[in-house]
Amino acid sequence: MVSDPVQFLFNENINIFFRDTGTPLLDTSFRVITNVLSQPVYIFFASLIFWCLNKKTGIRAMYIIMFSAYTALLAKNLFGMPRPPAYLHKVTENDFGFPSGHAQVSSGFWGYLGLQSKRTRIIIIGAVAVILVSVSRLYLGVHYPGDVVGGIIFGLMVAFISYRGEPGILKIFNEQSCNSKYLIALFLPIIPVLITTFQGGLLKEEIELGLLMASVGAGYLLQEEKIRFPDVKNKKQKIKRAFIGILILGSIYLISEILSLAFPVFAYIKYAALGFSSVFFVPWVFMKLEGVKY
Repeated sequence: MVSDPVQFLFNENINIFFRDTGTPLLDTSFRVITNVLSQPVYIFFASLIFWCLNKKTGIRAMYIIMFSAYTALLAKNLFGMPRPPAYLHKVTENDFGFPSGHAQVSSGFWGYLGLQSKRTRIIIIGAVAVILVSVSRLYLGVHYPGDVVGGIIFGLMVAFISYRGEPGILKIFNEQSCNSKYLIALFLPIIPVLITTFQGGLLKEEIELGLLMASVGAGYLLQEEKIRFPDVKNKKQKIKRAFIGILILGSIYLISEILSLAFPVFAYIKYAALGFSSVFFVPWVFMKLEGVKY
């Protein structure tokens, strides 16, 4: 009796059901959902919050996304649990299955925003987003139900712990000297890479995440020190910032992707460039265009 729930959560019956009832339209729809609600796109979402709503909430949302993604990778290596059989996969995935990184990042991001805003609308949108991305991972045959349930639980835990621990963490961080803050921002991401090295797996993903985290941290501190980017003042400014910001980050992403085909190192540089640009370069462009002096 005890094993029945576990058996339900970690067998491929639901994946087989989706395979047998799937259609080309659903295949395309769930591929779009799984891509739109993935870690890189959530960084774009957090960047939009940073530029167009509130930079404090935006930078914290970025760290929630990165911590959620890292703890998911750490847990995958720790548990080493397989995905459903390859014949059920409708997208390519090669790493371990538990927990689902998509579900964890999504629930961490929306869980934090829900706790921060306490707005019913945000909570409902977040719940729908988490459900959609979780179902997409099941439909595409790359996760068991237990993987997405685990991802949701871990993501909400990251959001809750971060939200409750935020005042104390910020108090300690703000008491540090300027140089110490830069050292923390640059060397904190090394810890995940070192842990992964000892685990002996998934090193590429941690290096990418570490570079993203270091560039975001250093870029944000530089922004606070040099330009002190102001929050948006009106709807017109919000729309303008969103359009220009997405255009710049999208261009950086596409150029890096093209260059990485010839020079693989650009696959790593891409993350550092996107992180630094989202919190320093793009705000600097906004201030120049808006005629704001600093």
